[in-house]
Amino acid sequence: MRAALACVGTDVTAATTARSCVVIAPHPDDETLGAGATIMRKVDAGTAVHLVVATDGSKSPTGDPAAVAATRAGELASACAVLGLSPGDVTRLPFVDAELDGGDDTLVQAIAEVVLAQRPDDVLVTAETDPHEDHAALGAATRRALAGTGIRLLAYPIWQFERPARLVRQWRRSGRPELVSTRGYRERKAQAVATYPSQVAAVDDAVEGIKPSYLRNFRGTYELFFPVAVDDRPGNAANPMDGE
Repeated sequence: MRAALACVGTDVTAATTARSCVVIAPHPDDETLGAGATIMRKVDAGTAVHLVVATDGSKSPTGDPAAVAATRAGELASACAVLGLSPGDVTRLPFVDAELDGGDDTLVQAIAEVVLAQRPDDVLVTAETDPHEDHAALGAATRRALAGTGIRLLAYPIWQFERPARLVRQWRRSGRPELVSTRGYRERKAQAVATYPSQVAAVDDAVEGIKPSYLRNFRGTYELFFPVAVDDRPGNAANPMDGE
């Protein structure tokens, strides 16, 4: 499915490199898996990139939530160092892993406030078609937060590779995906992924963690982004961009 999407997609590497963006990740590691090479390419070109991480990641792996959250915060800092993002380029939202709600006005407002402050050309986020509930909820909340702003929204796949029908659904909904080349960045992206040992399993039959076979979905020649239609009318009262 990834190969098929790459065949029908449009290579936008040159154009997207010069477009500022906010990358929104539901958990520490999603930004690297879905958009790591894109982030590095932009940063190396001097293009503004701001990362928003919505949750504390405290539910994975299993263990004491406070300790797990601390581990994942450390891993995020290490990944950002590889990606070229400084601490000032990262916003951590105060939401709890596995508890995101796409209809939560508090989440929508938090996203809108960051986007208003950054005023990017594009926003990249996980898709509403992602089978992980946090990922889908964040995609829905971000779409709501961008209503009436005129900012482009693009969704990157994470767990849809596990359920190809979800990718087909996104393709039909969005049209041709946009492709950003990973050439020259695959090794650095692998280094950034490796800073998340709590999330990456050593073998495919491990009880927890992303399996090595599944990680191959993020080591291709392109990163995939699906354009998402955003309501051109201003959002609800929870959106501080109303009237901007």
